[in-house]
Amino acid sequence: MTDTTRTVLIALGVSLLVVVLVPILVCAGGMATGMSDMNSMMGNTAGMGHMGGMTSGSMPWVMGSVVLLVLVAGIVSLVAGLRRR
Repeated sequence: MTDTTRTVLIALGVSLLVVVLVPILVCAGGMATGMSDMNSMMGNTAGMGHMGGMTSGSMPWVMGSVVLLVLVAGIVSLVAGLRRR
């Protein structure tokens, strides 16, 4: 494996991990400080309700699967770039 290929795989792996982990940490930090409700943060009381929008039905499972898939792809490309042959 050439150095360029290794560099690209490592960069791809790190970027995929950052794309997934940073928003999760930001959301967790917002929930920890009690700012989990966007309507109360914006001062809007006529929003879509507590569980409205895209959180109904099977959407959480689909989004969770996409996040898990991106996380696994990032780990796989990072490991492939760091592995020595």
